Amino acid sequence: MISAPTAITNSPYSQKQIAQAIFGNTCGVEQHKQLEKYFAYYVEEIDLLRKGISDDSWQTKCLAVKTCEDIFHVIRVLRGNGVTQRPDVRKLLLARFPSESELALNRSTNLAIRLWLMVNTQEPKFEGLRHEADPVQWDDESTLRGFLQSLFPSAKWQVTAQSSRLGPHFTAAFMQDVCGLTIEWTTSLHDHLRLDRRRKALRIFPYKCHLQALIDSHHSMLDRERLPFPYKVLIETKMSLDLLFPFWDAGTMALLAKEKQDFNDHGPFGVGGSLLLSDFDHWRDRLLELHEEVFQSPPVSWAQLWRDRRNPQQYWTFWVAMMILILTLLSTVATILQAWASLKALDHVSTNR
Repeated sequence: MISAPTAITNSPYSQKQIAQAIFGNTCGVEQHKQLEKYFAYYVEEIDLLRKGISDDSWQTKCLAVKTCEDIFHVIRVLRGNGVTQRPDVRKLLLARFPSESELALNRSTNLAIRLWLMVNTQEPKFEGLRHEADPVQWDDESTLRGFLQSLFPSAKWQVTAQSSRLGPHFTAAFMQDVCGLTIEWTTSLHDHLRLDRRRKALRIFPYKCHLQALIDSHHSMLDRERLPFPYKVLIETKMSLDLLFPFWDAGTMALLAKEKQDFNDHGPFGVGGSLLLSDFDHWRDRLLELHEEVFQSPPVSWAQLWRDRRNPQQYWTFWVAMMILILTLLSTVATILQAWASLKALDHVSTNR
């Protein structure tokens, strides 16, 4: 008996069906619990299709895909045609959606990319749906691979062996406590490690479960070559999360508990995050910018100044100088009081005479 197609706007969703379509057969039932955050994202993306001031403003009013099976079909087409330009992808999709418009097909490919790769491909008119993720748009002149690789370019900056090493304080918890940096969680992979210096805000892509599932489903070289952006982006993103959020650090555990993030609760666990910038080919420039912000910006409050251990020599020099200043001030005040008391005593003696 053939089951009826599942409408994309109906709940509940089959996690097994979604996991197999996105990650293949390598994703077993035991991994579904680790993917709960991703499944929640999937459902939220579907719900956002019907968000707007009226029914006419919903994305579903002009969307080729109508069922979960339709979405999975579009993902299969994209997965097998990474070096194909968007107009040719639309032609391939017309075999299943013969009467759909160009806009409906484009929206469907955008949705498929968001659900498959968690890159916020979205029309500018819908950018307000996710304030934490900047929208990007695949154009008709680029292949899917060319478009996605442009979002994850190789690093422009080269580093020496000495300047490549990062200090042990290069953690998100330290950056928040000492540097006053705000951590913002993004649902789009291409926004990872994006630093807003004006607002002192750092975006982090916390879906380590999604990264690991994609890594597990691309073991062979052939699978990795079919991925429309460099496989190393997945590895480096996971490495950067291990670097900024070390699972053994008490400050990190407190930060993640406060932010209700559990991506450090699931393995596999690395022995330690890489402390070398040279290990990052795609995220190096953003990590360099972050490093500059962390180790060149002064603390913004006395509490942060007290916790600042980035430069131990400078730290102790400052506080010793502060103690000397305080003692000097106390000594000055004591001298003034003593002089005042002496003058008062002389004045009293003169009065008595």
